[in-house]
Amino acid sequence: MRETSIPAFFLPEVAEADLGEFTTLEFGQGQNTVRMHSPLLTPALLSKIIAQLKEAREEYLAKLPVYEIIETIDKAVALWRDPDYPLRRKAEALLPLITGYSSEMITQTLDEIVLMLRGEDLKLLLEEELGDPLFLDQFRPRPKSTGMCKVYGPRLTTAVFAGNVPGLPVANIVYALLMKSAILGKSSSEEPLFGVLFAQTLAEIDPELARSVAMVCWKGGDVEIEHLAFGSSDAVVVYGGEHSVNEVRKRVPFRTRFIAYGHKLSFGVIGREHLAADRVRQTAAWAAVDASVFDQQGCLSPHVFYVEEGGQTTPKEFARLLASEMEAFNQKIPRGRISPDESAHINQLRGSYEFREFEDQGVALHASSRGTDWTVIYERDPAFVPSCLNRTIRIKPVKDVSEVVGLIEPIKGYLQTVGAALPQERFLSLANKMGQLGADRICPLGKMTAPSLTWHHDGRFNILDLLRWTDIEQGST
Repeated sequence: MRETSIPAFFLPEVAEADLGEFTTLEFGQGQNTVRMHSPLLTPALLSKIIAQLKEAREEYLAKLPVYEIIETIDKAVALWRDPDYPLRRKAEALLPLITGYSSEMITQTLDEIVLMLRGEDLKLLLEEELGDPLFLDQFRPRPKSTGMCKVYGPRLTTAVFAGNVPGLPVANIVYALLMKSAILGKSSSEEPLFGVLFAQTLAEIDPELARSVAMVCWKGGDVEIEHLAFGSSDAVVVYGGEHSVNEVRKRVPFRTRFIAYGHKLSFGVIGREHLAADRVRQTAAWAAVDASVFDQQGCLSPHVFYVEEGGQTTPKEFARLLASEMEAFNQKIPRGRISPDESAHINQLRGSYEFREFEDQGVALHASSRGTDWTVIYERDPAFVPSCLNRTIRIKPVKDVSEVVGLIEPIKGYLQTVGAALPQERFLSLANKMGQLGADRICPLGKMTAPSLTWHHDGRFNILDLLRWTDIEQGST
């Protein structure tokens, strides 16, 4: 089995022959089947892995200057920018089979991830959150008051990943190393490859640094394993739905730093100014990008576009233009593979709106000619309705964008990103109202699924919230 399958783990300190029994993961079908294997994690093996991670961190990572860590990550990212780099080619060949995303979507995703994690961007992230990155290396003078301070990252961070969007493990590996924290990553059973491959790249460049990284799989809810992993960690980061997050929270000790990224909802707003004849086609193209990237699987993907009335293009006509742009995007980057149940759900939704369209002028359905590749629904009822995803988007008219605040109130606890096509003054007014409701990111239309590295994910810092400060106070002697 191991001769024909791919490791779904990264354990540089343990020889594969010493890992004991393995579990097998299979993706795809027939000749397109991908087989991966991962060690069956026992408390004894996990204890050994944790001890080795902490030892590697103390011996090397904790002593490494932060700018040297950035340089190593930058070298790794540079390799991944090369389309002929063997591990990148491996990712491009296998991730479509594993995730179901199209090859074109995977290529674009890899390009965006490695562009975001360049050394210059990592320096900017640390400067944005810490002011002076050298606080990670030594006691430094406080910029606004007397005394000195230094920051300390967790000795060990355990991260529990979701598999809906590729790339999460890579970003978290980078964040942990910047904090000089060893990281134990629990790969998602839906996508256990990318983080492993990136860790292998780090090992090519600096094997000692890579000793502070481990990627493994275990069945979520394994009480013995999770009590050991979380109880041995100084910080636990989890991605997932409400149930998964709450189950992990139960097993994290009270004094362990716990950061959860749970289920979120996003939407878009389009002002009448962007419906002018000379702008509306571009507006529709931006909206199509937001509704299509990652096949709408991410928390940043819109479920609804609220379109303002009173422009040169009506919201109903905009829905038709959006349908055209959805088709154009699908020709360039096809939607990925979906399950029979997902396809049936889309067809059922289409059928209900086809029936309503005959009797109701306030409804219009636009659907891909081939299968369920994309669906655009115009609906006069302005109530927010979550999408069934996989490039299924609703267009809902509003007389004025100010009405959106009341319409979104029922989901304020789940707000994530708002994409807006508005003039600057109206953009800022909407941003303030959305921020008060709980949205943590308001961005231009067309950029919803591409946040900057310095984005405050769920309203938090990416690194600072996991750091601990120590102060030296100076007074008269």
